Amino acid sequence: MKPRVGRVVLVLRAAEMKGKPPFVLWRMMFQELLSSFFTAFFFFFVVFLINQVLLFAEDILSRGADFFSVAKLLFYSLPTILAITVPFSVLAATLMTSSRQSADNEFLASSTLGMRPLWLYIPFLIIGVGIAIGSFYFNDWSMPRAAQEYRRVYAELIRGSAKIELTPYSIKKYGDKLLVTGPSEAGRIQNVLIMDQGAGHDSDTVTANNVGIEFSADSLAAILSMDNVTEEKRLQNGDEGDFSITQAQSADIRIQIQEQIPNYSATAPSEMSLAVLARQIKEKERKLSIRQEGNKSQQDTALDALRLSYASPHAQSEPAQSVGSKDQTSSKSGNVSSLLNTIKSLRNQKISDTSLEIYRLEYQKKFVIPSACFFFALLAFPLGIGSKRAGRTAGFGLALLLSVVYWALLFAGQTLGYRQNFNPALSMWMPNLIMLFATAGLWIFRKVTKGHFV
Repeated sequence: MKPRVGRVVLVLRAAEMKGKPPFVLWRMMFQELLSSFFTAFFFFFVVFLINQVLLFAEDILSRGADFFSVAKLLFYSLPTILAITVPFSVLAATLMTSSRQSADNEFLASSTLGMRPLWLYIPFLIIGVGIAIGSFYFNDWSMPRAAQEYRRVYAELIRGSAKIELTPYSIKKYGDKLLVTGPSEAGRIQNVLIMDQGAGHDSDTVTANNVGIEFSADSLAAILSMDNVTEEKRLQNGDEGDFSITQAQSADIRIQIQEQIPNYSATAPSEMSLAVLARQIKEKERKLSIRQEGNKSQQDTALDALRLSYASPHAQSEPAQSVGSKDQTSSKSGNVSSLLNTIKSLRNQKISDTSLEIYRLEYQKKFVIPSACFFFALLAFPLGIGSKRAGRTAGFGLALLLSVVYWALLFAGQTLGYRQNFNPALSMWMPNLIMLFATAGLWIFRKVTKGHFV
């Protein structure tokens, strides 16, 4: 028997003789779980951090950003990285611990001395529940604040990069506009040539001097203030080579320096706190309800008009009123047909709000990802019992495989909820429910095949 197993047996015998729960064994398990957690956390954190840096490489680093700005953006990205890192670290830690204990026959020794599996299960569940609760509150507090600061730093970076790129004696292209600059004096470009290449070879050109630059509130456009402006513009309906010349003492030109980034100016639902997100959902539900009630009111109005159209011919029973009745009947028939089409169109209208579904999915996601810590810990114990030889290495490898599976299930659930209008709660909780069913299946399988749980 291995020395570690002998130590575990002595601990269990001492606990059995005293008639007390094996707190010493729990302490050893907690120490190993936390040690494995920090090891796995470092691995997953580095992986997700590198992924974030690669995402930065094209957008942020290509702007010539300084190291301090990149460091701040990475720092404000940490809550998003940690939200995913923590659950997978719990999965790896619990699997590494349970696999190692099974490989060293500690579970067998515990069962031989009459220790119930529940006593060994409790540390895993405590770790899972504790980290899940802590992760939930940390995400809800940190992500909205970090997202706000991220957008602020990013706006400063765009503004700064634009100032750096608009340098004297340079040729720069912004969208369809080509800027050729001359010397600089007192922070202003003395000569500039602007060519609008959107029209092909017949480019519109602007020449000016004493050029200053300001930036729009969203920092995505540059506003050039210029003196002694001369514009040569091609005539729209003229022949090739026809152009007009316009001169002005001063003018402002707005140049788009970057494409608008989706969700840049507005806060995305994933960046909101739970309370703010709940309020947004209620507001969207209220607006959707008003739209649906308006549609129902229009249907009722059209239906009432249709009833009146059907009732009016029967009210004319006098023979003298039959003069011109064919024209009236034709007119009434057309009116009835129009009302029927209106009612059919109103009933076929699907009054929905796509953004509301996204907000509902994100609301559930704020609970799903932190709670995955508990479901991973729940699954890791019966799954790790099956690892008899490789121990911690097998547990870590299995954790990597399950991480990929869980991520795929989470993506599939989000797609079902968004594309197929599936119930948001059920679609987002599907990965955790699968983990729960897998846990129950493993325990039942061990009980049926071996006659005991451990």
